[in-house]
Amino acid sequence: MVRTVISIILSAALLAGVAVFENFYVQKQFGRLETALTALEMKVRDEEANRTDAETVKTLWEDEKRKLHAVIPHNDISYIDYWLGEAVSYVETKNYDDALSKIEVLITICEQIPKTYSIAFENVF
Repeated sequence: MVRTVISIILSAALLAGVAVFENFYVQKQFGRLETALTALEMKVRDEEANRTDAETVKTLWEDEKRKLHAVIPHNDISYIDYWLGEAVSYVETKNYDDALSKIEVLITICEQIPKTYSIAFENVF
């Protein structure tokens, strides 16, 4: 009986620890992407962005998404791929207005996805 109670307590503590780690990990990864997107947004607003700038953000995302597949669904990842691909294309063609709208959506996504996986009352119940 005592071992069962101890096992349950240890399992709950382990589960809580993993949840906290996941929360901080997802926030950190998306924080880095959001920072890169914000820098790209400033260049697009000034109409100074080029394909290399956009590809740099895309390369950062490619590195991050390999690690994130373990903690977030593929649909969220493919959604970002879609918007980022369009943004890169618009930057390449110097269509800065459309690129800006795509980048703003990406920044919003980077703010919203970590909230979806955070430890909050609405996410637990």
